[in-house]
Amino acid sequence: MGYQDRDYYQYDQDVDLRPSWNQRSAVTQLIVINVAVFFVNMLIGDVTAQQQGWVNDLMMLRPDTLYQPWNWWKTLTYAFAHSSSGITHLLFNMLSLYFMGRSVEARYGRREFLRIYILSALFCGVVWMVIRGVSGTGLPVLGASGAVLCISMLFVYNYPNATVYFLVFPMPAWVLGILFVLTNFVTQPGAGVAYDIHLLGILFATMYFFLRWNFSAVQDPQEGVVALKKWWARRKFKVHSPEDRELPTEQLEAREADRILEKIHASGKDSLTSREKKFMERYSQSMRKRKELES
Repeated sequence: MGYQDRDYYQYDQDVDLRPSWNQRSAVTQLIVINVAVFFVNMLIGDVTAQQQGWVNDLMMLRPDTLYQPWNWWKTLTYAFAHSSSGITHLLFNMLSLYFMGRSVEARYGRREFLRIYILSALFCGVVWMVIRGVSGTGLPVLGASGAVLCISMLFVYNYPNATVYFLVFPMPAWVLGILFVLTNFVTQPGAGVAYDIHLLGILFATMYFFLRWNFSAVQDPQEGVVALKKWWARRKFKVHSPEDRELPTEQLEAREADRILEKIHASGKDSLTSREKKFMERYSQSMRKRKELES
């Protein structure tokens, strides 16, 4: 893909593919992580002509990982390690992520973009591990290709008429999407190229776009911990004391309403049970009637 400073990337449909750098964007941070892992492995991984280096060995995914539950975390880490035999593997993945990922991040937002990227990498890793583990065939896999192709296909689906350059040839994005699919279906599997991972990434993007998935319900880890603490605190104080039983019904209902409102604030309306939703409807109606009588 052309990446020179000249205006190689045209834009339409509010898409701007010209080079820019935003250190706060998810694309930038993912590129930094991938590049950092690559150079750490090259510097301290004891890389040889026959060995990928111990950092890559630690992170890469193998078919027999299916039978090693203690190593299942590699279904994600493989996507942040790249071949130490040259920089081409890393370069092409990061260039694709850079030029197409920025528009996809702008379309879905930083957090949703990260969820898509991480979950697509995990999807590719898990499915590949199961298929290869059962068949007992295949070389170890590493690289961000599955997740990057997922992002690239989401670009194609969202901006099919945007003009992009493949090598030096201008074409609509939808043509590039067809090339992505055909080359990975037609090309015969070879050493060092995981075409099945590529196709799984394309599949994940297709399901996400056409099934209208949204991963906003998947909280960030820090937010999840905070919500869990608040939930546990509510559980601890849920048992009513004997004094509570003597309180007027109105006061007890007000306390329950406060508890539910706090839950909505912490976890959103979707976190409410059907009982809590019905209670809030009844409580809201009773409060409206009370105000009408008072007025």
